[in-house]
Amino acid sequence: MQGDKPERGKRVRRMLLCASGAYICYGLPRIVLHLLHHFADDVQVVLSAAAAKMVSPYAVEVASRHRVFVETDDHGDGVYVPHIELARNVDLIVVFPATVNILGKVANGIADELISALILAAEAPVIFVPVSNSAMIDHPAVQRNIERLQADGYVVTAPLLGPEVATREGMELLGENFPIPSLLLQMTAVLSDGSRRGRAQRVARQSQGQKE
Repeated sequence: MQGDKPERGKRVRRMLLCASGAYICYGLPRIVLHLLHHFADDVQVVLSAAAAKMVSPYAVEVASRHRVFVETDDHGDGVYVPHIELARNVDLIVVFPATVNILGKVANGIADELISALILAAEAPVIFVPVSNSAMIDHPAVQRNIERLQADGYVVTAPLLGPEVATREGMELLGENFPIPSLLLQMTAVLSDGSRRGRAQRVARQSQGQKE
């Protein structure tokens, strides 16, 4: 799919890949290598506790050449407060896979684990790539959370539906490649339109000298 690849000039210096716990996490090392080849000079990975049970953090570290952070009190590589320090000086944050849990946490300002806390602290654009079964993603509460994220300024892609592990439906899709080209095009568009697309619309704070 040569025509789907972004131009080399659209590469970013550094991106953050945050993975919450969906079965597709098993392919993260390969996805990191794709991102390094096609899009980013540097990829740092953050895993949720559930994601760290589905893929070896060491395998992800080998692919990214960076320590993988999981908990809010993890430290290493000169990082001591990961939810603040990892969010600094990045060009883009991609949440993939984004479970309905992480969508709900960020939509409602809940920062009780590393990924949600990091996103709430970040100034960089954020793209959520939802991965879920259709029953959960179509629930009204989940749809409200997606709408709230979009209203707040974040980019939420169309949900990525694949094999249903619980029911074994759609197992023929296991051989399908993750749609790297289409995601790369969306990431490039977010960075190229010159707007604040993907960034949270923060509330302006009054200075202390202003009267209420």
